Amino acid sequence: MNFLPHDPARRALLKRASAFSAFSAVTAVGLPFGAAAWLPARAQSAPDAGVQQGVWRDQSRLRDIPWRLRLPDGDRPMALVVFSHGLGGSLDGGTEWGQAWAEAGIATLHLQHAGSDRAIWRGGLQAVKAAASVEQLIERGHDVQFAVGQMLNLQKDGSGPWARVSPKALGMSGHSFGAQTTLAVAGRDFQVRNAPDLTDSHFRAFAAFSPSAGHFPGGIKGITRPMLCLTGSLDGNPIGQERDGRYRRVVYDTLPAGAKAQLWLEGADHMSFGGGGERGAGFGQRLLGRAREGAPEKLAAHHASLIKSISTDWWRWRLLEDEGALTRLKSPKGLDAKDEWLQG
Repeated sequence: MNFLPHDPARRALLKRASAFSAFSAVTAVGLPFGAAAWLPARAQSAPDAGVQQGVWRDQSRLRDIPWRLRLPDGDRPMALVVFSHGLGGSLDGGTEWGQAWAEAGIATLHLQHAGSDRAIWRGGLQAVKAAASVEQLIERGHDVQFAVGQMLNLQKDGSGPWARVSPKALGMSGHSFGAQTTLAVAGRDFQVRNAPDLTDSHFRAFAAFSPSAGHFPGGIKGITRPMLCLTGSLDGNPIGQERDGRYRRVVYDTLPAGAKAQLWLEGADHMSFGGGGERGAGFGQRLLGRAREGAPEKLAAHHASLIKSISTDWWRWRLLEDEGALTRLKSPKGLDAKDEWLQG
């Protein structure tokens, strides 16, 4: 749905923009901190073996959608997870998680969202804040819907690697602003009349890395499909007021009982959940004079190991009905005393 410039529904939706503002939805950014305050967007990393990438054109919106497909070995049918990067990110977002999932037989389709990707850093901090908007969230949701349609058409036609995709084994994931995108696609109710429908019914399950509920969490109650939330004690807002991860617990607490789970990692910060492909949130933090605390770096290997193992088992259970994965998730190994694993 496209809003007219003075559409009342658009104005009403913008009043709720705080739920997705720069202070509640900011996520991994794409540049390392350097002497220059603002630099042009750098080139994305070259894809690995078993990785293909390209650009789809949504002609109805005159919008390009870069994509990167990460494939598991072999030629067997495969589950696939769509991954949405954070504010100021790129196709590199979620790389570490995608590699782990591919090793477990699950493909990843990384998407890049124009208007909230790495290019926004060229406009300075104000451009970054402006990009964390409801309008950009809507564009992201439509990007996902369009990409799923393209992928399924290619799968149906038996085109190249797309022929391996199992249409009934699709998942959706993302980090921070990408987690907001995930919640929207999962069926979050904007609670505004005539708001655009960003829901995509093709997905069986979801994983939200560093999600936040904003000031209007009620719409999350309508999400009934399986949702995994991942956050931690230091998972604050890189350029906002929240300095720890407690406010992110609201998402799990608000979701209806029955098909939700949460991984809480003591000492993990916002960068811990970005996927290792980008330096991300550290840039925004340093702009505000905030050094990264020592715990996330000291515990990085522990955090990454748990994120990989638990998210992989989540996908294998929810997308592939792997009973072994379900058994492991009942009591995950490797949790420290203050880490938490919740299912409800």
